[in-house]
Amino acid sequence: MNEFSKLGLKKEIILSLARLKYIETTEVQDEIIPLAMQGKNIVFTAMTGSGKTLAYSVGFLSKINKKLGPQMLVVVPTRELCLQVTRELKKITEPLGLNVGKFYGGHDMKLDRRTLQTRNQIIVATPGRLIVYVNEKKVKLGEVKLIVYDESDQLFDNGFYDDCAYLKTRVNKHCQVILSSATISDKVKIFIEKEIVDFEFLKIGMQIPKNIVQEKVMCNISKKDEFLLNFLNKKEFSKVLIFCNRKVRTYTISEFLRKKGFTSFAMNSDLEQKERESHLKIFKKGNVILVATDVAARGLHIEEVDMVINYDVPNRAEYYIHRIGRTGRRDSKGYSLTLVCPEDKERFDDIEFTYNLEMKEIKND
Repeated sequence: MNEFSKLGLKKEIILSLARLKYIETTEVQDEIIPLAMQGKNIVFTAMTGSGKTLAYSVGFLSKINKKLGPQMLVVVPTRELCLQVTRELKKITEPLGLNVGKFYGGHDMKLDRRTLQTRNQIIVATPGRLIVYVNEKKVKLGEVKLIVYDESDQLFDNGFYDDCAYLKTRVNKHCQVILSSATISDKVKIFIEKEIVDFEFLKIGMQIPKNIVQEKVMCNISKKDEFLLNFLNKKEFSKVLIFCNRKVRTYTISEFLRKKGFTSFAMNSDLEQKERESHLKIFKKGNVILVATDVAARGLHIEEVDMVINYDVPNRAEYYIHRIGRTGRRDSKGYSLTLVCPEDKERFDDIEFTYNLEMKEIKND
């Protein structure tokens, strides 16, 4: 384990990190920061909670001119990740006299007025809302020398591929590019080949930490609710994430659990932002079950999740990685359980084979 002070960062950046008790670096920070400081284009994969935000950002901070507008752009797939990355960056940059602005959809554009009127050296944004302001010439990206595509596999799955390619045409033509992704999907591969020239590729750490116990149970779809109830009644927990493939199921399962005496909420993309934030705030306090679609698998800063339960086998193999990555963070013990119907067995077998999973099958009693 290295320390930030040994990476060649400027003294004021090291002090800013030290105030936040960031002394020792993670593996991803050891690998990425030196390359980022050299101005190299980087494509890397690393698991959730590995310290990616600091990895792709701190090496560039000393290059920022306070007298200019946007010089670093972080493109993210969700409102939640936009808020999380902005909070993390502000903690470091405010002592340095640098401003971080955020733009994301789903709220009244009048609320962006203050951000638009501020000279922000760093912008964190979802693509759609940012492009509106770029096209209206309210945000100018010509001085941007670093563009980061964070959680790029989800970015492109959410339909932002063309928007991401367009934003690259609006930044400085010599702009450094860093692409962070938990998995390298087909769309990510195409983007890399078309949009990024001469890059370093790094696959950092394990995709699934050894400290996560993974189990599965064979269960007919008609018996899932009964099994889930019996399972939860036998377990002690504070925070449980249950993942479903369909939005409507998040409501039916959370309502079912509430009727059985549990505190449970639904989380999906149909909820208003205020409602999503309210549910997350309650969840973080503990003794709560959050029933979510894959919108919650990434981009949410939730510590100490006891269990992840896949009520449905994920539709895509990489979603399994994102889901169970919500537990067992920072080397703490984690647990995941997947309910496998006979009709889903072949799909889950493919996931087990793809990631060489160490999976224990438990009895359905």
